[in-house]
Amino acid sequence: MTQKKLLALLLMLWLSWPITGQAKDNCLVILTSFSELPFKGLVDKFSAREQCEVRVIYRRTLPAIRLLTDGNQPKVDLVVSSSPTLFQTLHQQKLLAPLGKLSDVPSWLAPHSLPASDYVLPVAYSGIGLMFNRDYLDKHKLPQPRSWQDLAQPGFNGHVMMSSPSHSGTTHMMVENILQSEGWDEGWALLMRIGGNLASLSARSFGVSDAISRGLVGAGPVIDNYASAAQRHFEYVGFSYLPDTVILPTYCGLTAKAAHADKARQFLNFLLSAEGQAILTEPEFAKTPLNDDKLAHSTDFVIEKQQLFLRNNVIKALFEQAISQQLPKLRYTWLAIIKAQGAMKNTLKNHEVLTQAIALASQVPISEAEAMSPDLQAVFADYEQQPSAQMERTMQDWRMQVAQQLEQAMALVRTLEYP
Repeated sequence: MTQKKLLALLLMLWLSWPITGQAKDNCLVILTSFSELPFKGLVDKFSAREQCEVRVIYRRTLPAIRLLTDGNQPKVDLVVSSSPTLFQTLHQQKLLAPLGKLSDVPSWLAPHSLPASDYVLPVAYSGIGLMFNRDYLDKHKLPQPRSWQDLAQPGFNGHVMMSSPSHSGTTHMMVENILQSEGWDEGWALLMRIGGNLASLSARSFGVSDAISRGLVGAGPVIDNYASAAQRHFEYVGFSYLPDTVILPTYCGLTAKAAHADKARQFLNFLLSAEGQAILTEPEFAKTPLNDDKLAHSTDFVIEKQQLFLRNNVIKALFEQAISQQLPKLRYTWLAIIKAQGAMKNTLKNHEVLTQAIALASQVPISEAEAMSPDLQAVFADYEQQPSAQMERTMQDWRMQVAQQLEQAMALVRTLEYP
């Protein structure tokens, strides 16, 4: 047999070989935004009990939407995620089916849950906080952070990591937490200041907990179960809930084209059972079960969901242009401001100039009223699908404006007088 024929035969064998986890006798196909490590144990228990193969597809929020709207992709039965915007998008596009009577949402969790209760089912919940590496903080003589404002302190310059709302539904909720708690102008000023302290942005939200565990950075915002998983292995990892933490239910939704709807409902009943709830609280998953209301009662903050959904794409695009795309320049500008604060002459003129520089480095190109404008929301309607020419132009304008503001801020810092 010639080498060319041998290669052709090997290629045919490879193409015909079943993809791992995609056996022909799949009884259930689940799409989730969770990482594989915690979710696999949960699925394995159900799979063993039902004596059937369960396929799990792991995707971030945006790729998950693309997969579910692409007719050439494998059919999914069940979606599991903590991203409310994911389920809102699926519900709006009529990609979810009614669940039927399964279980009522506890009254104390209802304010934090999605209104489409016939189509989404909370099975547990989590909170958001700050994870930190005690050894790293001690080495760099940094305090343990307890609030967003702590991450914005000058001492944390280069020692923080987070993800972006475009890559992580959890991070999107964190950003909205800041904007809705602090207000638009103060919220973005805080985000830009934290952005100036970032060592880098993680492509996935669990990358933040991984980097902190490995001692690459000192602190960052994470969902509590990522911190709990890290604390099992590393005694130097700490975590504290934010004072006004966001409550994130873990949602499940049945797809409109589910091929195994009955088995999907069995899986949901399994999650709601005493056994399923116990598994969700195990260290690998570390979710808070539905019979525990302490964390939900510890915060007064409730995300205003209509606001969240309406400006969803605008916030993601704005964060990308104002922070993600500006990271080196943002970091350099804020480092210069930090150094100037401690070294410049204490004169009225210097303080006025530095105040102008800080204001320029803290502003985003649009107001809250513009972000809530139906016209701008229409421009970004397909942000997660196919960007239009107008959308591209708008984002370029934003990117250039922020870059110019940072350059102007640097120019002002250079005019300061030093002893």
